[in-house]
Amino acid sequence: MAEEIPMTAEGYRRLEETLQKERERREAATETIAALRDDTSDIEDRNLEASQIDLSSMDARIFELEDILSRAVVVEALPGEEGRVGLGSVVVLQGGEHGREMQVQLVSPVEVTALTEGVTQVSEDSPVGKALMGREVGESFEVEVGERHVRYTVKSVGPG
Repeated sequence: MAEEIPMTAEGYRRLEETLQKERERREAATETIAALRDDTSDIEDRNLEASQIDLSSMDARIFELEDILSRAVVVEALPGEEGRVGLGSVVVLQGGEHGREMQVQLVSPVEVTALTEGVTQVSEDSPVGKALMGREVGESFEVEVGERHVRYTVKSVGPG
């Protein structure tokens, strides 16, 4: 059996939207290729060749997304786990060089985006994500970020 991929409901929804967009792009590319085939007499036409290469990469991306979604298990915050960081938790951390507060959400690697509605997403398999998992409010931890060590304190933990 294929390995399950835990993810948040929001991440699952975003991946479904991405899959739909990729399918639409593929359909448009297929129409473009058909039009190029009809309009060209030169089999080695560069536009046709480039479009066919693009189609192959789209197919690979669609296959990848379908595979991820077929193995996805949506994880919801469970009662009694509030206050402890888990997948999907939104956490306020204080730390870094200037002691600033920042809000992050712990997510699976396949659903990371740089910024979602003001919340930075952190992959559970990143150094910060690994150190953050299971922490409670008030706990501090140190993690290597690049070539430096950064100390963070968990200020609050809430459901995603």
